[in-house]
Amino acid sequence: MNLKISYVPKVYLILMLFLLPVQLPGQSNSNDDRLTVSLQEAMEIALEQNFSIEQAEFDVDKTEAQYRQTNAVFLPQLSFEYNAVSTNDPLNVFGFKLKQEIVSQQDFNPALLNDPDAYENYSAKFEVRQPLFNPDMIMQRGAVKSQLNSANEQLHGTRNHIRYQVRNQYYSLILHIRQLEVIGTALETASEHRRQAQNFFEEGLLSKEDFLAARVYELEMESRKLNTENQLNTAQEEMALLLGLDGSVKVIPTENLDGIEGTFVPSDITDIQVNNAQTRAIEQRVNAAERMSKSAKFNFLPKINLFGSYEFNDSEFAGFDASSYMIGANLRWNIFSGFSQAGKVMEARADYRKAQSMQQSHRFEMENRVREAYRTLEHAENELELTEESIAQSTEDVKIRTNRYREGMERTTDLLEAETKLAEAKLKNVMALYKYNMSIAALEMLLEQDFNN
Repeated sequence: MNLKISYVPKVYLILMLFLLPVQLPGQSNSNDDRLTVSLQEAMEIALEQNFSIEQAEFDVDKTEAQYRQTNAVFLPQLSFEYNAVSTNDPLNVFGFKLKQEIVSQQDFNPALLNDPDAYENYSAKFEVRQPLFNPDMIMQRGAVKSQLNSANEQLHGTRNHIRYQVRNQYYSLILHIRQLEVIGTALETASEHRRQAQNFFEEGLLSKEDFLAARVYELEMESRKLNTENQLNTAQEEMALLLGLDGSVKVIPTENLDGIEGTFVPSDITDIQVNNAQTRAIEQRVNAAERMSKSAKFNFLPKINLFGSYEFNDSEFAGFDASSYMIGANLRWNIFSGFSQAGKVMEARADYRKAQSMQQSHRFEMENRVREAYRTLEHAENELELTEESIAQSTEDVKIRTNRYREGMERTTDLLEAETKLAEAKLKNVMALYKYNMSIAALEMLLEQDFNN
């Protein structure tokens, strides 16, 4: 008997040891599907893992490689060449013998000169080319340098834009969560009113019309809750993508929307000249287009380059008996190319003017966006004040109508209308707070300034 009693706990212990490793990974997987972060933590993750930033970094690497290629404008080019040739061409046979330094008197025999036997030549050649004066290539190097500066500014602008997008999605998550809280409270109230209306209707104290109105209001709140939950799921997927994570990861914010306190935006902000990373990147593109236009014009000038070679020739493979060298300078001037160069100058000039037009258009667009963000900020501030007053009045109105409804002195539809107004006022308040924070974020991105004290 004692043996049976002592045997049972051992069996349970063995089963627990087998089940424990199975349950632990399941718990860790469920935790891995949720990521609770602050706004600053979300920004840091995005700056490390966001795909757009990663692609912008690759653009910088590509442009750096292109700029490194332009070192050829100043640095020499060294090459080695080895040739093995067999021929019975009279001219080449005699020339190879000259290069091999083995020409003898009998080689001038007309019969051998005109109809030689097959002859082999093995040559090793080292060649050096040194650019000396290439003004068009120098201008192209400057253009690529401007493109590299533009790529770096574009990377900086991409990071700023990703910060803005992270704030947008982070605030959007908070917005939908707050909306769900408001709608959830309204749904609880609507369900309570529907239950009371159903009891009154069954007791014959309430008309069917009022009971149906309470039920319709409850269904409307349920529908709005489902719609908001769907928007929250979409916002979480977009937030995960910004953070470089799988869409199945649910991002949970730990902060709330900031109020008006703690921020200061000067009233003359619309007069500030926009000079952010995007405008600087476009400015560098204009500089690059200008230099390419000058490069096309400089192509009319002559080019001067130095060259030199050292060559070994032998009748046997890997032989280096005879050697010779050659050094010189080359001046090349394309005086007329069938209007090809003139067309390239016109093309480069058109690209330069287009870049200037894009710069002007971008400047106007940035100024409009600053003004728009500032107007939205002012509108959100006014909306916050109005909705807070509306919430206070609607809350008092609902309280009064609820007491009268319990005493049978108020219609159900009037109470539901008051509840609807209160819910709408709270939702508008949350939306105004969201717009206020996003306006601050937009201004900080456009002007690259911090307005949070």
